[in-house]
Amino acid sequence: MAKIIFFQAHPDDLEFNYAQLMHYLAIKSKRKYIIKIVSITKGEFGLPGDKYDKFKGKFLAKVRTRELYNAQSIHGISPKNIFFLGYIDGFVKFNKDFINRIADYIRKEKPDIIFAPEPIYTWYYHMDHVNTGKAIFYIIYNKLIDYIPILYFYSSLSPNFFFPFKKEDIGLVNQLLACHKTQYWLMKYMMLIYKPIMRLAGRKIDGWKYAEPFRRIYFRKENKKKYKISLITRIFSHFFSSLPFYKAKYPQEILNKLKKEKKQK
Repeated sequence: MAKIIFFQAHPDDLEFNYAQLMHYLAIKSKRKYIIKIVSITKGEFGLPGDKYDKFKGKFLAKVRTRELYNAQSIHGISPKNIFFLGYIDGFVKFNKDFINRIADYIRKEKPDIIFAPEPIYTWYYHMDHVNTGKAIFYIIYNKLIDYIPILYFYSSLSPNFFFPFKKEDIGLVNQLLACHKTQYWLMKYMMLIYKPIMRLAGRKIDGWKYAEPFRRIYFRKENKKKYKISLITRIFSHFFSSLPFYKAKYPQEILNKLKKEKKQK
């Protein structure tokens, strides 16, 4: 039975990127899979503006954890298959500690397939996402684990794998998003681009369907020529990386405390 691990930076990242694929693997597929979810953070600071400061931190982390559990129950995935790595929303750094923590988890679980956020050619250049994908690539590429799992990136500007679904299945995404009530302020805007992105990806499928796009990474030298990044993709990825994109908003008191703790370490 194949084991699949879905890595996400925040508790709501899967809904826009994996909804149809996860539901198929967990519910519809005749073949059975072991599915696990790793959330790097609990989204402690995922609310906009100072007026929400009193909710940020541990309280919001508990709420968003419950939202994630509720959403994944729609796929039939239980909380025991959901693991939090314990990093703080907005403070995910690409460093030795982070790489080793993820490498240890992969060694323990030995997944056959890994899904993670695109670290380079992405339209969603949040550093928590970027550093998560970068760490996983680094681990496999530099052979910090003793095998090569299949790796797919989501939110990629240069996908090469597409999972088709029907237009009426978009209702599943709305159902999942309804579980993340604290994130509606952002999701209502993200949903505006969801349909166009999935429709555009559907061009690769016969009959112009909808599709979830992913980028499969080829590590073996003999496979590297299979896939090249286009110039237009490089230009767009450079553009998105230059934007002051989504970042967690911190109450100054908590931010000062985190900085102080960091200095003490």
